[in-house]
Formats: sequence, C-alpha cells, structure tokens
Amino acid sequence: MLAILAGTAAVAPFVRGDRTDAGDAVVLRYTSHVPSSHGLYARVFRPWEELVNDRTSGQLRWEHYVDGLLHGSLDGFKAIAGGVTDYTHGYATYQPGSFQLTHGLQLPFLFANSGVASLVSEELYPHFLKEEYERMGVYLAHCSAATAFDFLSTTEVRTPDDIRGLKVRSTGGVMAETLRQVGAIPVVMAAAEAYTAFQRGIVDAVALAAPDMASYRLYEIGTHYLPIRMTHTVIQYCLSPRSFDNLPNDLRGTLYDLFRLVGQVANRNFYGGEGLENAVETILGSGTELVELTDDEGQAWRDAMVPLEDRFIEENEALGLPATEFVREAKERSARYVGWTDQQLWDHVWNNPVPGIITT
Repeated sequence: MLAILAGTAAVAPFVRGDRTDAGDAVVLRYTSHVPSSHGLYARVFRPWEELVNDRTSGQLRWEHYVDGLLHGSLDGFKAIAGGVTDYTHGYATYQPGSFQLTHGLQLPFLFANSGVASLVSEELYPHFLKEEYERMGVYLAHCSAATAFDFLSTTEVRTPDDIRGLKVRSTGGVMAETLRQVGAIPVVMAAAEAYTAFQRGIVDAVALAAPDMASYRLYEIGTHYLPIRMTHTVIQYCLSPRSFDNLPNDLRGTLYDLFRLVGQVANRNFYGGEGLENAVETILGSGTELVELTDDEGQAWRDAMVPLEDRFIEENEALGLPATEFVREAKERSARYVGWTDQQLWDHVWNNPVPGIITT
C-alpha cells in the first residue's frame, strides 16, 4: 500500500488554516531541508501524506516547502517559534546542550531496528522526555529512527581491539563517544565527504548506515563490512502548538494517531525493509567481505560499551534525572519487540497509538 502511494500528484491549493464548512480543508505547512529527491520526502512524507488525506477524507492537507527553501536543518525550533512552519525537523542532536535524557536514545545496542527504535522512543517520551522537549516551545510530532550504524573498513574489524587506533568517520555526539570508548579516533564529517576521505586514507573506516554506504559507493574503497548495528540516531520532528491546538477536534485526534505511524512508514520504506536489504546486497555484491561475528565477539562489543552507559546514568542522575529508570525501561520495552516483523509493528502502532505525547 505504501509503495503505490509514493508517486502521487501535488496538493491543490486550499485556504491555509481555515475550514468554513465540511467541504473545506485545513491546510498546514510542512517544511524540510532535505531535497525533494531524497527518500525521506519521496518515500516517507509523501506516502504518509496520502494516508492522512485518506483517513481525513481530504479535510487536512499540507503545503510543502522542501529543499531548504524556508529554513535550514538546524533551525526547526526557530521556524516553529517564528510561525514559518507548522511541522518540521526538530533534532535534539543538533542542539545537544538543550537536552539530557533524550540523548540516551542513542546509547549503543539499545534497539533491534529502526521500527522498534521509533516505537519505544515514543513510548518513553511522555514520562521521561516530554518536559525537556517541550521546553523548546514545540510539541513532538513523532520520532523516526535512522538505520543503525555499521562499519566499513580497509582492514578486518571483528573485536573492539581491532578498531583501537583506527581513524573512523563518524557523526558527533554519542556516536563519537562510542568510538572513543573502544579506542578508535572519531573523525566527524558529513557522509557526503566520506568517499574522498576514505580514498585518501584520511580515515581507515567509516561508521555509517548501510543505505548511505551504498548511496555514496563507499564499498568501492572499503574491503570489510561489519553489520554491527551499533547505534540508532532517533530523529525528532516538531509541531507548532498553536497550529495543532487550533485544529478542529475531529482532525486533532486523527492527526495525533496518524503521527504515530510515521516512524513505521520510515522503517518500512526507507530505513529498513527492502531498502536496507538491497543496500547490503549492493555492498557485498562489490566483493566486499562480510564479517560475521561469533557470539563471544558480539558480546565483547556489548561489554565494551558498559562504561559509556554507566557514565550517561551517573551524569544524569547527578542532575536529578531518573536516568537509571530510563535506561532500564528502554531496554525492557525494546526487548518486548525483538523478533517482531515490520507488519507486526505496523499493526501494533495502528491499533494502539501511544497516548500522552501531546496533552491539550
């Protein structure tokens, strides 16, 4: 269903934010820094938009402003506050000093896949994360989790000892701390810059999601692929409180429930499913060697991350935050969904939308 919805026509003009009778539509503004050709727009937002259109019988529509037309990736919260947009990216990772427990969603080996990460992040949100996120003057629209990071390297990496001393392309924040924990040297750079750095020996390995490894053709340089699934980046999207609160009652409840599905659309259409499988096939099809860990080797990576988790708990408990409870509950909730198929996750979210993310 989601696949055939992806190429639909552009939205016709409606009066923004106004509905005078049952035949009129409320129109909200969606903005994004990603290009219109990007999978997040074409394969996630557009299919979800059609689901909204179907479930509201056309009573709720969106104006699209993508390609960074109205604001950049770092300015989501400001764009909501300034009335530039109604719904956009609101990344906690881009404003790390404004968040505490939210960063715990990126702890290593916390989630089985992006669908589980999206669901559990939203389940944890009302009790643990809502207060610090709404301090930004926004509501949380939903969470979507990117594909977990793997390693592509020019030498075989099997254990934490093998990566010690290697220069590894990374993002900042928790992922960089994760690499330091095992003695690697994180080199923070955009994914688009990784090919040249890899080719010139500026980095010895790349920590990145498999779909990005395939998209940037990094398998042309890397010789060994380790599907370690190290850490997921949980991506938050924010919503204008004024715009949401002013929706008619019928649309407000429907939109809330439909936002719960976005993370699963992203998992099925972009971050997981066939997209992930095809990316791995592309990497291995180039002659890159697959590194398959033994149980003991996999456990060695998990054991190596315990001090990182302990520091996260200690630092946040010192601030008076329930970090111990947060990590324990995150693990327990994630364990409930281990082994669930994408369809089971979809059905669960469809039939049991997480309550309490927005309270009006």
